[in-house]
Parts: sequence; structure tokens; C-alpha cells
Amino acid sequence: MKALPRPALPEGPVQTLFDELHELHHRAGWPSLREMAAEVGCSHTTISVAFSGPRPPRWGLLELIVETLGGDTERFHQLWLAASRAVDGPATVTPAVPMVAVAPPAPPAVPVVPRDLPADIVGFTGRIEQLAELDELLTDDNAGVVIAEISGTAGVGKTALAVHWSHRVADRFPDGQLYVNLRGYDPDKPLGPDEALEAFLRELGVDGPAIPPEVAQRAARYRSLLAGRRMLVLLDNANAVDQIRDLLPGTPSCIAVVTSRDTLPGLVARYGAYRVDLDLLPMADATALLRRLIGRRVVVEPDAAEALARRCARLPLALRIASELATSRPRATLAELVAELDEQSLDVFAAGDDDYTAVRAVFSWSQRQLDDDAARAFALLGLHPGTDIDVTAAATLFDGPPAEARRVLDALARAHLLDARGRARFAMHDLLRAYAAELAGQLPEPVQHAARTRLFDHYLATASKIVDSSEPRGWIETERANLLAVAAVAATEWPSLTVGFAITLTRYLDARAYYTEAQTLAELALDAARAMGDQSSEAVVLNELGSVHNRVHQYAEAQALHEKALQLHRELGDRSGEGLALYGLGIVAWRTGRYADALADVQRALDLFRETADRVSEGRALYTLGSIEQRLGRYEPALEHGLAAVAMNGELGERIAEGRSYNNAGQVFLRLGRYVEAGEHYGRALQIAREIGNLAGECVALTNLGDVAVALDDLPAAQEYYEQALAMGIDIGRRLGQADALRGLGVVNSQLGQHQDAVDSARRAVTLATEVGEVDIRLQTLIDLGRVLHAADRDDEAAKAYRQALQLAERYADPYEQACALRGLAELPSEPSRDEHERAAETIFTKLGL
Repeated sequence: MKALPRPALPEGPVQTLFDELHELHHRAGWPSLREMAAEVGCSHTTISVAFSGPRPPRWGLLELIVETLGGDTERFHQLWLAASRAVDGPATVTPAVPMVAVAPPAPPAVPVVPRDLPADIVGFTGRIEQLAELDELLTDDNAGVVIAEISGTAGVGKTALAVHWSHRVADRFPDGQLYVNLRGYDPDKPLGPDEALEAFLRELGVDGPAIPPEVAQRAARYRSLLAGRRMLVLLDNANAVDQIRDLLPGTPSCIAVVTSRDTLPGLVARYGAYRVDLDLLPMADATALLRRLIGRRVVVEPDAAEALARRCARLPLALRIASELATSRPRATLAELVAELDEQSLDVFAAGDDDYTAVRAVFSWSQRQLDDDAARAFALLGLHPGTDIDVTAAATLFDGPPAEARRVLDALARAHLLDARGRARFAMHDLLRAYAAELAGQLPEPVQHAARTRLFDHYLATASKIVDSSEPRGWIETERANLLAVAAVAATEWPSLTVGFAITLTRYLDARAYYTEAQTLAELALDAARAMGDQSSEAVVLNELGSVHNRVHQYAEAQALHEKALQLHRELGDRSGEGLALYGLGIVAWRTGRYADALADVQRALDLFRETADRVSEGRALYTLGSIEQRLGRYEPALEHGLAAVAMNGELGERIAEGRSYNNAGQVFLRLGRYVEAGEHYGRALQIAREIGNLAGECVALTNLGDVAVALDDLPAAQEYYEQALAMGIDIGRRLGQADALRGLGVVNSQLGQHQDAVDSARRAVTLATEVGEVDIRLQTLIDLGRVLHAADRDDEAAKAYRQALQLAERYADPYEQACALRGLAELPSEPSRDEHERAAETIFTKLGL
């Protein structure tokens, strides 16, 4: 398939816009731009000129294309506006809001250059033709993304070939190499595209909270980061096209190498992949590999060497294991070793007439050469559900000291039954994992149960210790996949452990923006708690699951979960849990505009937190309470609670909560017209967000500083703040932040006389705010839409926006926004009740003390 050609465009919003369109074209699988143009009734020349000219394309044309491709037309509208500003907008200036002490903007990020390839294969032999085929892919004039698919049976050396070739050509890809093992034939669970994309984004320098929640958003962000860069992406051990579709680069400067036991015909038919079929090693190459690994005995006994190669099914993995055994017994002839192998009984391992059955004989032979401790350890490793293991966990599994575990692991690595990953971690080829699992299944049931109990208890106890302390959490990140795998396996036999993992890890996963994993783990734990009849654990997990849904704006689901948790906590007499459930309900009510309900819930939660001496939760409740009171027009208590939250969270070292407290206190100062203090608090919030890498908090603070700049009539500074916030909101997939920044840009553009851009930005802000479902931002965007429409002499539309805002403000009892909507209507010359609206607005503002 030829991908959409990429004209030479300057870096920036225009290029980003084109990259997004390129991404949609890639996902649709259309073979040419001409065909895409015909599909929407446009000429190929029209589209080409639109992208190669001095301006971005007209929105109407782009909307047709994006809509036909099934894309998000509103998101593209937003990108088009950003691109238009980049071409025709005012010169970029450094924000300079007088009297606001703000940390300097972070320096431009240096692109991360990942070097993820596994170590090159020692003694790689043969595959000359296949290496040449792969080399040709770099010399052909390929218009689209180059995809190489290496297919073949298990153990045939697909990964070895891909890794070896990737190392050979790594210098051709100076922007980096990405690697992921998709575990397509893993006995437990293959890696999903969402997990793989998250790993890639982190490798490319995207911070956890900045990773979008949806697969499509992650894929778009991933391809945007790869756009124009020369990178190699190695997708190892895939089982289907669906597993890798979103992992394919979208730019012809990159190459993707895929390995799979399947031939993946859809990858060839739809994406134009070049298939490299990998068969068993030719006999000459198989014996050459034996000669390289064993030495002169192969030359002395050529017939026995060929017999050994046949016995290993000419599979590189089996040949390497057999070579290690031969090397470890230098006085035995190869003929003796082959005879010994032929005598092995395979009945216990028979699983059909396939290459794996033949390889089992080699595995069995290798395993029987181990000493008793190593053989037992290899079987016990088959009980581990994760992909790798460190020395400490292995010692727990083996029920011995770490030094002995290290000796045994080293012995297994020397026998090629394990792969060493650094000094303290070991992994296993998937064929060997399956073989070890078979051996583990033959162990007595009490032995299996005791070993897994030791291992699972070790993981949970270590994670709990780290989470409950101030220790660095690198261990949790390293072991995250193992912890989640253990939690899933434990759900049937050790349900209390699964609950323990959820209670321990959900907050960590949430903080790191692993929302999908947090939800999956909490749902597993909920089922486990209910299976045990443990209502206390069920209530705790319901709260955690509700918080996850709240985080991704699924408010109805969050409310139902918190309500059920509240009911259970009250039945159990758990006052602390009752407070957390009420707080969760308060957050839902706040986000959805039910401010009176939110105030009651959070105030009750605050009382319970104080009753149970939960100061961390108290600090969170204080800043939330201040924000709710502000919405209700109660500025004195709002400011009191906001400043108390600043002090308490600062004292406790709760940096995220401290930054939020500064932002929320700044909101009250802004509403009161105390702009200097508002700017100071927003500046401190921005500084904290940058210090701890809280990108969502940084996005909020930037928008808030833009509001201060507008209030001080510093439009260039306001525009720069809003544009930074918008770019960050797009980067981290935070739609709420995008809506708020677009609202501000609409106001700035309106005051600069750029009325159509102002209206477009404001309308997009309203749409995003409506989609997210947060009433406060929706009200602000509607009122600002009315203002920019009035400035553009579109008073009929302005009146409609103001009336919609007024209706919402009255419904949700937000007096400030109600007054703003009334004053907006009063400013419209065509409005028949102007004086009445003005008097009503003045009355409300007076009552608010504004």
C-alpha cells in the first residue's frame, strides 16, 4: 500500500494537522490520495495544493475528508484553527503579565531517542537470503511506510533474525529503535495495543498523565511523535493484524518489523507488508551453527552433527540448547549424545505431530542434565504468571536464600533455559515457558500451592510496603506487568490477594494515568470480593473503581459505584469508608453542576475525615469544598477553605493536592477582582506542576494565568498562555483543558478583531465542554461564545448562546454565571428586555459582593 504522500511542511501546527489526516488515511487503508479525493468528490490536485500552499487547507474541504474517513471533525477543526494562527496569527511573544511571579516556561523538549533493541544474537549464523531481502527494503523507493513481516514456526529464529538485522541497520535510524514483545502466543494473555502504545509513548518521553486514555488517541499521539523521524519499530511475536494495526508508524521515514508464527495475510493485503518466510535452518546452516557453538567435534563427527541437527528439528533455539549440553560434556562424542537423546521417552510430553513435540525432546534432555536444585527451580518457574523475574522473587518462589537462587538462575541461563536481562532479571522464551508450565503441572498440588502462595505474598507485601512509605516507586513500575498478572491469576484461588493488589495499586495506577489497568484490576478485585462475600473489601473497591470512572469523565458510572460503596460502608459502620464514598459522590455532583448536593456531600466527608484523623483526605476535601462554594457565590468561605487547603497540603507534602489548592484559591481571588493575588497563586500552582511533572495541573495553571492576563488587558501574554495550554491539552489528551484554552483564545481573538477565528474557537470550546459533561466549563464557554458572537455583529446567535447559558446557570444554581448571562443579554441592542436583564444582573452581582 502506498501511504499518503507527505509534502515538505514546516514543523508546527500545520504539520501536526497534516499528520493527523495522514493517520486517518493510514487507518482507513486506502491505497492512494487520488482514491481518497475521489471518495469525497474532490480533485487530487485540489488537496495537494491545499497542503502545499502557504496556508492550511480550507476547513470545509478538510471536514469532508475527515468525515468520510470516520474521524473526529471537531478535533480537526481545532487543529485547523491552530494551524491558521501559526500562519497568519500575531508574532509569538513571551508572556509578560505585570505583577505575576511565574516560573519560566519549560525549555523545548529534546526528542527522546529510544534504544530498545534487545542484545544482538551471539553466534548468529545463516539466513543470508533473508538478511538480503530485508536490506533491499531500505534501498527501494517506497512511497509509504515500509513494513517487514517475518513469519515462521515457533523457535525457528524469527526474533533472532529481526533483532540481528535491526542491529545491523540501527545507524540508518538515528532517531531511535522501539521494541515490544507482544506475547501473541503467551499462555496467559497477549499484550493489547493499548498497553503497547502506552509503553511506546513512555519510551518517547510522554509522561504518564499525558498519555491519552483511548487507543485511537494513543495511536494518533504515537504517530505524531514519529512523524518525520527516522525510526525502526520492532513488533515481536504478534498473533493478529488487530494487535499491531495501531502500532504501525504513519510516516515513510520509519520502518516496522513484525514477527509472527502466523503469516498475517491481512498485513500484506491491506498494508503492503513485505513477507519474509523463515523455514527451518538448512542443514548446512544448522551444522555451521553447531560448529560455531561446539567447535571441532562437529568437524570430526559430521554425520553425528547432522543427526543432532535433525533431532533438534533444525530449530535455532533447540540447536543452542543442545550445543550447551555438548559443551558441558566435552569427553562425550556427539554420537553418544545423539543416542542418549534418541532414548528419551517423549510420551509424557507428546502433544501432536509438530515441531514443538520434537523440540520437547531437546528441552527434556537439557532439563535432565541439570542438578536437582536447578531442575526443581526450572519447574517452579513454570508457576510464575509474569514475563520475567528478579532474583528476590525467584528466591521466594524457590524457598531459598537469594544467593542460591542467583546460582540456580545463572545455571539455567548458561543452559539457555533462561535469558539474562541485566544483572538481576531473567526471562524465558515462550516455548520454554510452556514447557516449564507442563513440568510445573506435574508437581504435587501442595508444592504448587505453597510456591505460588509464597510468590504472590511476596509481590503484594513488597508493593504495599513501598506504597505506604516514601520510598521511590521504581520497583512498582518495573514489576507492574508481573503484579497485574499475579493479581489476575490469584482471583480464582487467592481472591483476597487480588483485592489486596487493587487496594494497594489502584491509586498508584491512577496517579500514573494507567486508567485502563486500574479499571481492570478494580473490576477483578470487585468480583473477587463478592465471591468471598467480603462486603468490607467490596465497599473499598467500589470506591476505587468509582474514582477511576470519575477520572475519565464517566460520571453516571462513578455515581452508581460510590452510592453502592456508601450503602455498604454505612451497613458496616465504617466511618472512614463512608467519608471516602461521600467525597466521591461530591466530586461527581460538582463536576455535573449539582453544587448544593456537592457541598453537602463534601462537607459531610470533611467532618468524617476529621473524626477519623485522615488528614490527607481532609486536605483534598478542603480545596474541593472551596471550589464548590465559589460556584455557589460564597466567596468568603471559599477563600477560607482554599487557603486552609494550601497550608495543610503544603505541610503534609501532598504536592499534587497543594498545586490544586493554589489553583482553586487563585480562582476565588480572580472572581473577587484581586488580580495580583490570583496571578501569584496561579504562578505557584504552575511552578509546583512543573516541579513534579503534573502536566494536567500545568495545563490548568496556564489557562488560569491567561485569564489573569485578559483581566489586566495584556492580550499578547494571554494568547501565549492559552496557546501553551491548548498545545498541552492536545498532547495529554485532556479535553477539558482544550475546551478551557479554546474559550480563552476565542476571547483574545475577538478583542484583536479576528472575529471568525474567535467564533470558531469558542464554538469548539462549547462542543468539547458539552462532550466532557462538566457544567462549570460549559457555562463559561457558552457565555464567552455569546461575547465573541456579539463582537462579530452576530447578535441573534449571541442571544441564543446567552439564553442557553442562563438556563443552565438557573438550573444548576450558579449565580455568577447567571448574572454574566443576563448582562450579556442586556448588551444586545436587539434584546427587548435589556433594562430588566441589566437590573437583574446588577442585583446578583451586588449580593455576591462583586
